[in-house]
Amino acid sequence: MKAGTVTTVIAAAVIVTAGLSGCTTGAAVGKKAADSAETLVSTLAKASDEASKAGSAEVEMSVTMPDTGGKPVQLNGVYSWGNGLAMEAEMPAKDIQMENLVADGTVTYRIVQGAYYYGIDPAPSGPFAGKTWLKIEASAVLGEKGAAGMTTGNNDPTAGLKSLKWATDVTEVGREDVNGKSSVHYRATVPADKLGDAQAVFGAVGAGGATELVSDIWVDDKGMPSRLNQTFGNVVVDIDFLSFGLAKDIAVPPASDTADITEAVKNGRSAQG
Repeated sequence: MKAGTVTTVIAAAVIVTAGLSGCTTGAAVGKKAADSAETLVSTLAKASDEASKAGSAEVEMSVTMPDTGGKPVQLNGVYSWGNGLAMEAEMPAKDIQMENLVADGTVTYRIVQGAYYYGIDPAPSGPFAGKTWLKIEASAVLGEKGAAGMTTGNNDPTAGLKSLKWATDVTEVGREDVNGKSSVHYRATVPADKLGDAQAVFGAVGAGGATELVSDIWVDDKGMPSRLNQTFGNVVVDIDFLSFGLAKDIAVPPASDTADITEAVKNGRSAQG
């Protein structure tokens, strides 16, 4: 697994968090635009509040960016934000070029305590002999500032809905069915200069010179988000929220079973044992 592949894999959860909760403060858009969107923003803020209380969600996600060759990387699992960002998901090994590290074609992926872990089959020999997890510190890809954002502030993936008052346009698209739930579809556009540190994170994974973040949000009849899609240039993140409040302890893998490949990633070397 090479450094470029690592960037692609870890981007999914990090991009979602940064893109939604990284909006800066500043002068709001023109009064007329703000007034016309006020009711919609209020609805989305309430949805964010309810999701925040849940603390976790079962999700189906995909992330597409230049490093993926335009093909989405799929992740299905649990996203937790009660005590910092955490996630456990399954993903096809072929999506992240790790087919030679697992026999069953599936990689278990964890984000916990500011680091990324990938479950692999025990290597029979070499520097990773017997290890069943590969570890990468977030700072190796995101830098110290980006990594710090994973354990501080709002890690709820819908927290940024409260920041849509900075959007240049918020509209109600219509009612649609999402995984069997009747939901209202909203769309909001936030200028890149209102994204704060999130703009740099998007840029680090290939978003290029994009000028705005477009968020599509679906809210069900219980006032909970059912789907969230974000586009920033050629980086696209899609999340379906299947359920909220799923209690799951996402643990740090035992150190004795873990090979730390952080330095190899920092130096751009191959990270295969």
